[in-house]
Amino acid sequence: MRRGVVFDIDGTLVDTNYLHVVAWWEGFRRRGRDVPMVDVHGAIGRADRALIDYLLPDATDQDAREITETHAQLYKPRLEEVRPLPGAGELIQAVAARGLTVVVATSAPKDEAERLIAITGAQDAVAELVHADDVDRSKPDAEPVRRALEKGGLRPENAVMLGDTLWDMLAARAAMTGRVAVRSGGIDTTSLMEGGAEAVYKDCEDLLKHLDDSPIGRLLRH
Repeated sequence: MRRGVVFDIDGTLVDTNYLHVVAWWEGFRRRGRDVPMVDVHGAIGRADRALIDYLLPDATDQDAREITETHAQLYKPRLEEVRPLPGAGELIQAVAARGLTVVVATSAPKDEAERLIAITGAQDAVAELVHADDVDRSKPDAEPVRRALEKGGLRPENAVMLGDTLWDMLAARAAMTGRVAVRSGGIDTTSLMEGGAEAVYKDCEDLLKHLDDSPIGRLLRH
């Protein structure tokens, strides 16, 4: 029976969450909407329109279009500066080396997702990618995780989701997979545990040190 791990990207594998926060915040500001950065940070992990609707329930299509365009204009030029989070590539490679299928599930577009995965240096270990165009709904809806399971040939009970946000944990719980979180995206342990995380680690490097005792290690023992 195939077993595997579904990886989030932003805030989990690469250090992009706060770049997203500033870009979205500026997008709201230019549209005349004052949204505190702390609220923007709490919404990171949702897809573009889902993030906007979560923060601005009264947003019009024109609002959403202009805010999204500003975000892209400010965020994309910074991609050259993005760095992997500690242990990200090594964790992916270790998981794959132990015979687990690696699937990445993100709300980012395909080209951006592939670029971010390459930053980890472990792109050859990634078996499947689920990106924005593969799903109709974003996390916390279960669809991205379920699609990742489908593409990876995985059953929920034989998979673990690794993410950094409340939305990752809620989506994984709805998809009935195992759930591991890292704090590298800026979300505290209590919030992640309340969202359903079975275990929380500082970052991928910390998880790699404790891999055998983690929910991912449990996959290997069964």
